[in-house]
Amino acid sequence: MISLLRIDDRLIHAQVVIGWGSAMQPDRIVIADDRVAGSELEKSLYMAAPPPEIKVSILSIEETAKQLEGGVFDKEKIFLLVSHPESILRLMDLGFDVDAVNVGGLHYAEGKEKVLDNFYLDAGERNALRELVKRGVTLEARSLPDSETVILNSKVV
Repeated sequence: MISLLRIDDRLIHAQVVIGWGSAMQPDRIVIADDRVAGSELEKSLYMAAPPPEIKVSILSIEETAKQLEGGVFDKEKIFLLVSHPESILRLMDLGFDVDAVNVGGLHYAEGKEKVLDNFYLDAGERNALRELVKRGVTLEARSLPDSETVILNSKVV
């Protein structure tokens, strides 16, 4: 069962492990990211970040969709992380249903426009988020479980 689907360009970091992990008590964190899935160094770093009681799976987008649709994680409370909004569109195109996304962190980089604190978009990210809104997905910005929730749908269209 997916407890939270979050976009965060840093993937696993203290805010995710301590803030969200403490509140959600997930059985597993699944990182759906083609680049990270192909890098043994990055995989080993991310696998070591959470406490040992939280399992970590790092999969390509396609493998994530297959495992989710195949029921591999059905008996676990899952925290699903992606680094880009385009990844969610790909998951949806592969048959994964999404109704809400937590946008946790898309940080400043050259060419990005500020939408909120810790939330900057380039044209591709904005277009992907617009497509998610068109598909009926609710986009919420919330850094931590007890942070104020801001619905982003009207801010990205």
